[in-house]
Amino acid sequence: MKKTTLVLLATALMTACIDDHTPDDSTPADYGGRALVLCEGAWGNNDASLTMVSTQSGDADNQWFEEGNGRGLGDVAQDMLLYGTKAYVTVTFSNSLEAIDTATGQSIRHDMGNMHPRSIAVHDGRLFISCYGGHTVVVCDTTDLDHHVATLQLGDYQPEGLAVADGRLFVASSWIQRANQAFDYDSSLYVFDLSTLTLDTIITVGLNPQTVVTLDDNHVAVNHNGDYGSIPSGCAIVNTTTLTVSQIERSTTGITATDGTLYAFYRQGYGSSMTTSYWCYNAGTFTQLPIDADHPYSISVDTVGNIYITTDGNYVASGDVLCYTPDGALLWRTEAGILPKKVIVLR
Repeated sequence: MKKTTLVLLATALMTACIDDHTPDDSTPADYGGRALVLCEGAWGNNDASLTMVSTQSGDADNQWFEEGNGRGLGDVAQDMLLYGTKAYVTVTFSNSLEAIDTATGQSIRHDMGNMHPRSIAVHDGRLFISCYGGHTVVVCDTTDLDHHVATLQLGDYQPEGLAVADGRLFVASSWIQRANQAFDYDSSLYVFDLSTLTLDTIITVGLNPQTVVTLDDNHVAVNHNGDYGSIPSGCAIVNTTTLTVSQIERSTTGITATDGTLYAFYRQGYGSSMTTSYWCYNAGTFTQLPIDADHPYSISVDTVGNIYITTDGNYVASGDVLCYTPDGALLWRTEAGILPKKVIVLR
């Protein structure tokens, strides 16, 4: 799928990115036992999947979801988040929202009509799901996912990533394919008041915004992909109180964040000519990450600072998951499904 597969994508000073994630006495003794990997699958092949991985050894179970449910996940898994004991997964072209018990792997599938769900955020027991259908964000209570509490309307463009911070919901307004088949891109971030579920304002963050992540209590980061040509990708930092925007002067392909530190990668070119770089950003300081993974497709990080890179398998074969320590040492590498795109460590 164009918008998904085009999410394209060492060293010394690790201090800014390491200190914030040093394990302490509050770290659970069993932290990091298992990680769940969301695998997007190829558009139209109905082969989205979930892989369960041991974070200690890298041993992987690529049939974890199928074994728990006697069925596959569907067509193009887009996003996943952990809330309580459940993992929630959107499957865009199967028009479904899965609520998965992380202990057993058993899932309840919720039909979302023709909404084409995309990204998910959560706040105070409510899921916020960006949807291509109607260019909307659907609001569900986690106690009754089939009941839509509200539907938040955006403009003419498709919504993509979204995040919650400072009592507000931030939603990327990204792209649309016109009647002549040409792609047109927006530069807007819609800002909704969570207490009233009404639109506060619309701010400009950069052409073709895609991923939105919460950086800290007062900032979100927005990866904008440009036009895949003359206008390059980049990353904007939004102050969630003042709604002012500052740009990070680096091209980015994928981002994630935890505890005020932004992690990112950039990939350019194809095949043997592809170049990649990895870095983190904290309080205005950039640090190159000594990671050498080829063909990166996504980046995730856990709360103790371990970094997970997934690879694209050249868009035809299964991708891999690579786990690195905060200082860039490779712990393990394992095979997952087609286009693995997000890693969440379970508690």
